[in-house]
Amino acid sequence: MSDIAKLTVHARTTTGTRAAKRLRKSGMVPAVVYGHKEPVAQIAIDAVELTRAIRVLHARTFRLEINGKIDTVLIKELQWDYLGSEMIHVDFERRDLTEKVKVAVPIELRNSPKTTGGASLDQPLHRLNVECSFGSIPEAVRVDILNLLLGHPIHVRELTLPEGVVALDPPEMVVVQLKMGGAEPAEASEAAEGSEPVILTAKKGKDDAE
Repeated sequence: MSDIAKLTVHARTTTGTRAAKRLRKSGMVPAVVYGHKEPVAQIAIDAVELTRAIRVLHARTFRLEINGKIDTVLIKELQWDYLGSEMIHVDFERRDLTEKVKVAVPIELRNSPKTTGGASLDQPLHRLNVECSFGSIPEAVRVDILNLLLGHPIHVRELTLPEGVVALDPPEMVVVQLKMGGAEPAEASEAAEGSEPVILTAKKGKDDAE
């Protein structure tokens, strides 16, 4: 499972576009925390600490300490600036460690095929939609392609998943294959119907609107 990163946050007393811009200039990222029928919390997080947790530690779940109280949360939406380089707002949703969640997990390829037969590597599916407990979200689904052969693609049904993790994408969907030039690509939808969007996806260019 992925690590649960702990972040120390600060309560916000002001909201709106101007207040959010002032926060960003001071090195903070405005955010909100909601869910579990508790009041919405307006918070601010150190931008460097949050960036490290996401980009270096690859954290997908978090413990937030707000005024001495700990909330376990999932990123529901992460917004970036129009260049996609600076985080401008985060929505966190409270979750219990044992409750079921639907998330998209990155697929990582390991090794290289022993032989390609002149074909090129084709990976139609880069993220796998899964259901699991909040406290058991895997950091990634790793696929060994050392013995991958031309004409024998790896499908979703052939993936090895951690205990308690269930794939939501169609079993026949191709994850990775060797493909000759000019061949028709395998059919692969972006996500299984009814699943939630990936945790760390973002909408760019949207300003702080609260």
